Amino acid sequence: MSEFPHLNLPVLIVVRDTWFRIIAVLVPFLLSVYLSGMLSTPSPAIAGQLAVSLCATILITEGSRYLVYGSRRWFPQRWRILNVFLIGIAGTTLVLAASFLFRQVLSDESLGPHRMMDAKVIINGKEIGISILGYSFMNALINFPLMLLAWELLYRSALLRHTEKENTKLEKEKLSAELSQLKGIINPHFLFNNLNSLSSLIEEDPGKAQSFLDELTKVFRYLLRNNQTELTTLAEELKFIQTYYQLLRTRYGAGIHLQITIDSLYEQLLIPPLTLQLLIENAVKHNRVQKENPVRIELKDAPGNLLIVRNTVLPKEGRSESTGLGLYSINARYKILNRPGLVIEKNEKEFSVSIPLIEPGN
Repeated sequence: MSEFPHLNLPVLIVVRDTWFRIIAVLVPFLLSVYLSGMLSTPSPAIAGQLAVSLCATILITEGSRYLVYGSRRWFPQRWRILNVFLIGIAGTTLVLAASFLFRQVLSDESLGPHRMMDAKVIINGKEIGISILGYSFMNALINFPLMLLAWELLYRSALLRHTEKENTKLEKEKLSAELSQLKGIINPHFLFNNLNSLSSLIEEDPGKAQSFLDELTKVFRYLLRNNQTELTTLAEELKFIQTYYQLLRTRYGAGIHLQITIDSLYEQLLIPPLTLQLLIENAVKHNRVQKENPVRIELKDAPGNLLIVRNTVLPKEGRSESTGLGLYSINARYKILNRPGLVIEKNEKEFSVSIPLIEPGN
């Protein structure tokens, strides 16, 4: 199993190629041992030649592997295979030629890259001779394409496994995001507070209680309708936020103030449903809600198809730790859609989140 973080590949994957690397070196070496006669008539010269052949095989195998994997960083995709082929053939030819020359030295034969060898080709009854470079080039044309094919298949197989793993991971993140969004609405704390408010209103003002119940019903209806939907229009989300805001106003009165300043041109853009609800809920949950000093929440558009959600920071006494689940669930949804996530800015007075809006059809 091999990792290549130093190659800065388009995706960091694990290529399980250990056994292939061993076999690619071991099989040619054992074949050379058998053909050399080392088993029947061993000699130091033959042993030396086999050592040279082993080194050449390792260089060709590991070199072609490094070239094929690294080429994804070095070359444009359009010309990558052609560049790899040309460099691989040239490199394999040089390694084979050097191997032949070293073996000549060990066997006390005449040296030189232009030494003629039998090309195993017969024309008009005559055997054709070929230089060491020519012979090496012919062998490279056979060996390197096979190595290239093998490494490409191994890499693509690893890439497929990686993609399947990432898809499974994204699916889990999607389910986690949906679950956290469900928890944002359907949780004991939310239900208790709203049912408690409803109970008080029934005694104090039955008409207002009916109105409150209608708004609460709309909230749950929107949740059930859109929780499984990847995107909804900003217009729909804003309409839901007005309903959700009415619930908050019933509970907190003047302790919370929402201002929406969004051009109608932005309303047909898309957003993951319940995004704004989670951010507004966070603003209420993590700040003091007081009539004298209300939590002010502002929704406004910004250039570049952005929606900014900004709220004043009024820390509670006895700071409550944030789990970050709300922001995580929103970012997870954008990740699933292969979109940039949220941009968060915070200072002592304000907390601001920039949300990318998505154009329909993109």
